[in-house]
Amino acid sequence: MKKTIIILLLVFIAAVGVQDFLNSRKARKISDSRNYTVVLSLDGFRWDYQSKVQTPWFDSITKMGVKAEGLQPSFPSKTFPNHYTIATGLYPGNHGLISNSFYAPDVDDYYAIGDRSKVENGEFYLGEPIWVTAEAQNVISANYFWVGSEAKIKGYQPTYWKKYDHNFPYLQRADSVIHWLNLPYEKRPHLVMWYLDKTDGIGHDFGPDSPQIQQTVAMLDSLIGYFMQQMSRLAIKDSINFIIVSDHGMGKIDTTRVVYLNDYLKNPWIDTAIGNNPFILMHPQKNCKDSILTALANVAGVKAWDKAVLPERFHYKQSKRVSEVVIVADSAWSVTYSHKKKKHYDAGTHGYDNLNKDMYGIFYATGPDFKSGYDAGLLYNVDIYNLLASLLEIKPAPNDGQPERIMHVLKKTDPSLK
Repeated sequence: MKKTIIILLLVFIAAVGVQDFLNSRKARKISDSRNYTVVLSLDGFRWDYQSKVQTPWFDSITKMGVKAEGLQPSFPSKTFPNHYTIATGLYPGNHGLISNSFYAPDVDDYYAIGDRSKVENGEFYLGEPIWVTAEAQNVISANYFWVGSEAKIKGYQPTYWKKYDHNFPYLQRADSVIHWLNLPYEKRPHLVMWYLDKTDGIGHDFGPDSPQIQQTVAMLDSLIGYFMQQMSRLAIKDSINFIIVSDHGMGKIDTTRVVYLNDYLKNPWIDTAIGNNPFILMHPQKNCKDSILTALANVAGVKAWDKAVLPERFHYKQSKRVSEVVIVADSAWSVTYSHKKKKHYDAGTHGYDNLNKDMYGIFYATGPDFKSGYDAGLLYNVDIYNLLASLLEIKPAPNDGQPERIMHVLKKTDPSLK
């Protein structure tokens, strides 16, 4: 009897083992069918930069893949809010990063992009970035300097991630991404996101129409060429979708058009003012909001909104983190605090109304899942999260995106995301 029980037990264990093996084979087969996705962000790369200089590699992607007429950012057209919108599919008013710097009453603390302790504090980041969605569904991700990747969000971070180093060489960043894509299958990320800042800094310092911008665009085109050539040597080269985006564009500044707030506002009216040209969040002292709004109502070159009546298209006023007064300069204008305070940027800036075409970024894509030679028209960065979820074959978290506005770039569309 005991012998019979032992035999039955061994048969059961063997059966379970075989079933586990078959299940793992099945899971592996499903995983093997999933293509890889690489997303590169070029900070501040305006929608028309590639037309200012010869860009053979951008041109090659246009011929063999997808190119958008422009990528409309979300409001405000600032770096951190829009990178995190691309990652989460949420407007800044819903994902919490309402500007590059702000006060968060729910955290009772200030967020600032230059403060390492705040950048790494997951309490500031609402929503669910795509790498969290991926990791939670057992899809390995890697991240090189994307906004939010240095914080643990909902208990997750990318499997591979880097602490931000502004001066880290671009070629080494590209080589690191290639290294990740060349890892053994069980360690290889299916999602890689990386970031380059150069066009933003050059655009601020020299302006969007400068020779320096042309030189930078040519350099980045060459870097993209190097990266694509390295990808072409990988064993998985035919399974990689490569997407290039930017968070916003860049507007030229007219140095004769400057609004100095202290010409119109009295210091006792203001509790706090956070931000820089051309976007400022202002919290008034008690009973002083109307004074601020009235004083700025007819000032040329600037708009001051009561948070409660911000345009619905901004998708912004619902956030508790948005101050009571939102100040935005008109296109090509600058707004700063005083004549004594040095203006932020003299040549170019961003943060203007997101309908301003100078604020539009880029979207390029090529790979096995994308159409060839396809003009995608105008795209919206809030929709990219759903696109990435579809490419990765994972279930997206709730978001603000409209899949039908972007899924047409794919050869085949997931019916559940139409």
